[in-house]
Amino acid sequence: MQIRKATAIAIITLGIIILAFFSIELIITKLSLPPYSPESEGKYAAYSLRVYTFLSFILPLVVSLFLAGYLVFPAMFQRFYVAVKVLSALLSIGGFGITVLITGAAIINNVSPILAVAGLSPFWITAILATMVFKQSKPE
Repeated sequence: MQIRKATAIAIITLGIIILAFFSIELIITKLSLPPYSPESEGKYAAYSLRVYTFLSFILPLVVSLFLAGYLVFPAMFQRFYVAVKVLSALLSIGGFGITVLITGAAIINNVSPILAVAGLSPFWITAILATMVFKQSKPE
């Protein structure tokens, strides 16, 4: 019991550390941008790609770590039963919805669906974990 609790806390702490590190990195990058000009356009494009990477890969990774922490030791979150149920349902719908939309767009644009699904793996992994959390969460 204690090992599962320690593992859940370690997984969630890892998620918080990853989120804090990449958030600080994104803020420092934004603050270090020069005033916009045609010469600095490349730096703004690189910053936009960093934001895209943060939203597409880092946030789903952090959410997946929180969900994995819940799956390891759900008793730690029993008082938040309703919030866990609602958020896991929203994450499932959102993760699978984003995956379906972007895979559909890839098919329409003649991109291999396998590449789209592989690139969207953070979203569908989060959706699968959220579905597992939704099924596992029970009232006290």
